[in-house]
Amino acid sequence: MAADLDSPDAQVDVAIAGGGIAGAWLLRLLSSRGYRVALFEAQGWGADQTLASQGMIHGGLKYALGGALTGASEAIADMPARWRACVTGSGEIDLRAVRLLSDRYYMFAEGSALGKLTTFFAAKALRGRIERLAPAERPAAFDGFQGEVYALNDFVLDTPSLLSELVADLETHCWQQKLTRDTVSAVDNGWRINTADGVIHANCLISCAGNGSARLLTELEIDGFAIQQRPLKQVTVRPNHDTALYAHCLTGIKSNEPRLTITSHTDDRGLLWYLGGKLATEGVARGDAEQIAAAQAELQHCVPWLPWQNSSYQVNAVDRAEPKHARGLKPDQAYAERRGQFIQCFPTKLTLAPDLGDRVMALLPPPSAEGAELTSSQPVPFGRPPWVTD
Repeated sequence: MAADLDSPDAQVDVAIAGGGIAGAWLLRLLSSRGYRVALFEAQGWGADQTLASQGMIHGGLKYALGGALTGASEAIADMPARWRACVTGSGEIDLRAVRLLSDRYYMFAEGSALGKLTTFFAAKALRGRIERLAPAERPAAFDGFQGEVYALNDFVLDTPSLLSELVADLETHCWQQKLTRDTVSAVDNGWRINTADGVIHANCLISCAGNGSARLLTELEIDGFAIQQRPLKQVTVRPNHDTALYAHCLTGIKSNEPRLTITSHTDDRGLLWYLGGKLATEGVARGDAEQIAAAQAELQHCVPWLPWQNSSYQVNAVDRAEPKHARGLKPDQAYAERRGQFIQCFPTKLTLAPDLGDRVMALLPPPSAEGAELTSSQPVPFGRPPWVTD
């Protein structure tokens, strides 16, 4: 039963639980639309899933490798254009300061390995989404490669830079705090949240807590939201060369999934490659040593024109939290569902953050909070990508 609301120290329209891409996007979007927002993150910005992502903003063609457009490929088709508007300053959120790792993403396969996909990629329905490149048009990373290369309209963002820009100037509205039954309680017209700086009344609580969502639902005794985890085992490679690559390897694929999905990043130790795709999904059945051996074999087969001797490897286990699918499959769209004064959210993938914003905005009344505001004395620190170790 809802408790009586004592007079709070501050009033907000929305409290957000979780500081990954979903929470950070909603913090910026709702604040720009006039909503008063308070955000709570238990660890650090992007610490669980977002900084473990590859930063790809993609339009879904990697879900159409069976040679036909699918619900998954089309649900996400307009995301690159929406994100490009943001990074050029004309979208719903100004992301001009975000670091762009690569302005294009590529698909490649050796020889005639693409088979019927060659005809599919040339179809009128895909114009503007994929383009076959002549050898002279290919980026330098493909020097020495003799097969087919296609450019997508997808691109790659630096996720630490993205999070930093989304929360810039809003840090005083954010607390490093885990929401529990001891600090959050339902009241007649919203939620009462106890912080080190005082009591906040929120008209609505939005959970963007990712892998912490199930715990939060249990703590708050909220039923009816089914959640699944989709484990991945990605691999970080520190090569003995300085070539960056952003591409899906399609050589010899036998399913609707790239054999290897490659992004490149840098840290204070230099260049690294971050590997996903089928290697990561099938890798959950392997031990770490087996997964490293599989990654070594895949690089030798998919990218043989680059040297891999003396490279070092690290396995990164990641659990993706999503709304439950009857067959455990990946959701096609972002998810936001409201029950009373509570909204459960999952972006399902980084590229769908704008779609999630649309869905949440459709569930909220106009902003109405007035009166005092609190300033956080416990700002949220930034998390670290999984390849950064002490």
